[in-house]
Amino acid sequence: MNEEQLDSVKRRIKKLLALSKSPNENEAASALIKANEMMENYNLSSFQFSEYTEAKVKGTKRFIRWSVILANAVENLYATYHYTDHTGSLVFIGEELDVFMSTEMYKYLAKMIDRMAKQNIRKNAKYKYRQSYRAGIASRLYDRIYELGQQCSWRNPEELKEQKKQIAEFVEKQVQISLSQKKFEKPNPTAFSKGNNDAEGISLSRQMTESRVRRIGDVV
Repeated sequence: MNEEQLDSVKRRIKKLLALSKSPNENEAASALIKANEMMENYNLSSFQFSEYTEAKVKGTKRFIRWSVILANAVENLYATYHYTDHTGSLVFIGEELDVFMSTEMYKYLAKMIDRMAKQNIRKNAKYKYRQSYRAGIASRLYDRIYELGQQCSWRNPEELKEQKKQIAEFVEKQVQISLSQKKFEKPNPTAFSKGNNDAEGISLSRQMTESRVRRIGDVV
């Protein structure tokens, strides 16, 4: 199948998906069944026809606890959903602006955590101690973002929750995500506590894309 034929198929599927939202239940059901059949026949995913977009942040296949905590914090603020793909990269999914803000905030905070770990932890410290310190920072950032974030979002708390739920349900149907249980190693309490305290010094005043939208740090 050439590109022109594929585009024609996609247009037909889009029309069927539009019809699947018809108030006529029979018409809607029939259109959805036909759309699903066509997607299966042409090896297409409904994700390709959704209003959502995605962006990746380079990661590692090794399970990093602080990275997961930080990604969860960010997605709660911007109503996105994330998972780790087969390369170890974090994939944020949601509406275009939300995905952009999620990835930018994540990269900014991850860079701050890396910088603080280099500055505040002795060079000969063990890996577990370093990771516990990073987890302590991420954990406190999670709490701070949760405490302040909803007041700065352009959605109210219920809208945030509902939007995130819808995206999560959509992604879990479309993407095969490994849900294998990860063993959480107990962190070094001294390093974790130090990271928790040091996290207070990280600025969360990240300017939004529009001047009328408040920054997190503007909340009193």
